[in-house]
Amino acid sequence: MQVIIGVDPHKASHTAVAISTTEDELARKKVRATRTQVDQLLAWAEPFPTRLWAIEGADGMGYLLAQQLVATGEHVLSVPDAATAERLRLTATGLGPVLEKSRRTRRAPPR
Repeated sequence: MQVIIGVDPHKASHTAVAISTTEDELARKKVRATRTQVDQLLAWAEPFPTRLWAIEGADGMGYLLAQQLVATGEHVLSVPDAATAERLRLTATGLGPVLEKSRRTRRAPPR
């Protein structure tokens, strides 16, 4: 069974959730961000031999974990964090500049 393991990395800990292709949660694991983080996550993920890691911000906060997983032969994707994903969506729809102008207008002090 193909499993996607989504990881939400933070400075002190990482939370991983294994989901099936039908988006059912199969397992969840939180590990401290330490030297043993990758070993702990790999041991936890062992029941899922066909897996893909989707790490939020693998080019930012999740960079070290992503590199550690790749070094062990794991398949890793970088997923944009929520703020980046929203900016990309708004830019693609052309709404980004419109909403930014609206935000600036609302923040402007009254005259």
